Amino acid sequence: MSSRPWLLLPIETKHREFYGKILLSLAAAERGFEVLLGEQNAMLSQLDNLPQGIYLDKSVGRTKTKYFKRLDARGCRIVAWCEEGLVYRDRDAYLHERVSNASLALANRFFAWGDVQANDIHKQAPEADAKVRITGNPRFDMLRPEFRSVFTPAADKIRQCYGPYILINSNFSRYNHFMGYDFWIEALKQRGTITNDEQLAFYHRWRDFLGKVFHGFIRVMPALSSAFPDRTLLVRPHPSEDHATWLRETAALNNVTVVHEDSAIPWIAGADAVIHNSCTTGLEAYLLGIPVAAFRPAVDETFDSHLPNAVSHEAVDGEGLIETLRELLAGTATPPPSAQSEVNRYVAALDGSLAGDRVADALIEISLRCEPQKMGPIRRARIARENTVSALKPMLRRIRRSHKATSYAKQKFPGIELSEVEHAINQLRDVSGRFAGITSTRSPFRHCFRICKT
Repeated sequence: MSSRPWLLLPIETKHREFYGKILLSLAAAERGFEVLLGEQNAMLSQLDNLPQGIYLDKSVGRTKTKYFKRLDARGCRIVAWCEEGLVYRDRDAYLHERVSNASLALANRFFAWGDVQANDIHKQAPEADAKVRITGNPRFDMLRPEFRSVFTPAADKIRQCYGPYILINSNFSRYNHFMGYDFWIEALKQRGTITNDEQLAFYHRWRDFLGKVFHGFIRVMPALSSAFPDRTLLVRPHPSEDHATWLRETAALNNVTVVHEDSAIPWIAGADAVIHNSCTTGLEAYLLGIPVAAFRPAVDETFDSHLPNAVSHEAVDGEGLIETLRELLAGTATPPPSAQSEVNRYVAALDGSLAGDRVADALIEISLRCEPQKMGPIRRARIARENTVSALKPMLRRIRRSHKATSYAKQKFPGIELSEVEHAINQLRDVSGRFAGITSTRSPFRHCFRICKT
């Protein structure tokens, strides 16, 4: 093991996080870090075997506290951002569900998406102000003009496959969850998010509202199919949704296809227009310059997300949506006049220094004792044992719960190959003119890779 400082970079949802975390890995490697990049579950299973370093988590929710304590006891430093911290519906519900003061207290730095999230974090935990850095998120570096071309070949391939298309991004996992109707509520109970009848009633109302929106999307699909017969309607469900529901409900519509593959960015970039409801993909479409409509068959000030709707043309019924799409496709509609000013309040690093560079620079501030850890036979045996246990978990999960649980885990993280990591590094090197001499190799840890400067 190297004596250089380590950055431990787990990935939970591959299609959402992969390129942003590759970019951060490269920025950190430029600054002298060794980076261990890989599957979150694989890393968590190997906490006692990981090298001492800076562990960057995707959230500071209450379920993270026990892992942060273990990492801290091993001499690691914890930093975090919140993948869900850009687009959230109810501020108080977001803070209750996603921001634990106990977890945040164990973190050395917290990287905020922008001013709005940083201000909300302050209301929850003013004692943490000194550790909050407004950096943006490397995920959105990939939407900047200098990196968009990375996705051009994939976007071109999608258009060659499907022809001109309208992308419909679904964001209804709280209602149409892969693991079933009650899964979200039960998971919140298990995490300690729901502890009383008032909270239970709130989340039931939220799920009921999303059900109204979801069924509004289902009802409008035949009308959309008929109104735009010259285009494919591509439905891209959320990674946590039950995709089979969409397949079943749209089976009779010849020009509708349900698909969830790879990052959402090339699918957005290749679209003639994007439809969403309170979804981050609406914001991503706006930033990529793709015409975007927010379909709102039900409206609720508490449960609607402000930012994605603020950058979109809104429609509340099928006729309005069809008319809005015709205007968007004809190029006669322009973004709402206040859209960019709203985006600037929520998202940092849309120009100037990359979010990845801002985060990497902040990592250098953290004092870390770098002690080489020898990869001797005992340690290798421990790692091999944990890798075996990790590989057997899908089988054990099927026995304890169901085959569906394994399928859900695979849907969120279908695995990473070294060739994918190398390809992404080469793409980012080519478009940026940076990152010369940075290489990737397999790690002893399952689904994990070492990225460093040679």
